[in-house]
Amino acid sequence: MNITPELLKRYTEGQCTPAEIQAVEQWLDAPETAAEAISEIPDEIRRESGARVWERLQVLDAQPLWARYRHYLSGIAAMLLLASGVVWYLFQNKKGQEPVKVAAIQISSTQKGETRQFALPDGSVVMLGYDSELRYPSTFTDSIRRVVLIGEAQFSVKKNPKQPFIVETAAAQTRVLGTVFDVKEYPGEAHTALLVTEGKVKFTNKISPKSEIVTAGMTGLIEGKRLSVRAVSGVEAEVSWLNNALRFDDVPLTQVARELERRYNVSIQIRDEALKNQRYTGSFKKPTLNAVLGSLSIAVDFRYTVQGESISIYE
Repeated sequence: MNITPELLKRYTEGQCTPAEIQAVEQWLDAPETAAEAISEIPDEIRRESGARVWERLQVLDAQPLWARYRHYLSGIAAMLLLASGVVWYLFQNKKGQEPVKVAAIQISSTQKGETRQFALPDGSVVMLGYDSELRYPSTFTDSIRRVVLIGEAQFSVKKNPKQPFIVETAAAQTRVLGTVFDVKEYPGEAHTALLVTEGKVKFTNKISPKSEIVTAGMTGLIEGKRLSVRAVSGVEAEVSWLNNALRFDDVPLTQVARELERRYNVSIQIRDEALKNQRYTGSFKKPTLNAVLGSLSIAVDFRYTVQGESISIYE
């Protein structure tokens, strides 16, 4: 079955037959096919369907999905960023007009234990967090400045009312004109967090979809179909990782472990199931890994062993 623009539009609107759904989802699972087919999708349908394709990939199978599809999702995101330029190029050729130049996709990434600061083509500044990736065009030639994030980053966006700035993640869209904010959404973690330190942003849950305006001194959180916004102050209003700090607010030990793995480039195994859902609240300034583990072991009541970069936690 050919994947046509009309078929993709019906899929995103939930109007496909079971056979058509199977065909589209097989197409989604074949990146090399998707790369070829996506260039034929008209711009208006691409804009409507892109987010929904990501939604389908995210909710299909919550835990194994991100582990299996992290790099695939990044590739699809990059293709979606390029698609409008490719389609315009094709349409211009059909009209016999001079084709426009398509901007190349740039990729900036960090490893575990690493952060990086760099400037985008429009002069906006990004501080990319631990084990994260950002994809963006070499020039912002579209009517919007769109980037795709996996992980965490703080954005200091150069103001341009004529060209809104959009950060896409799998579950959320953050739209601004010019402000400073932090977005966090890691593979395998079922939430998206936003912290605004200057200005205001429009925070949208792609699954609901629900939107809220989030202003400076406020945080937004997306969990499944839920979107919540609240005011924060003190340490909650700070981006802890930018200040070489750590902060946990009533989170399970599994989430604490993932944060420590990213920050300190280690592997942590929680050996006892009963420990995984134990919750922890605490904060650290300029912490060493040993200091964090020592404090955690007392608060949560566990023992641990360290062998090189591997850590085992047990009762």
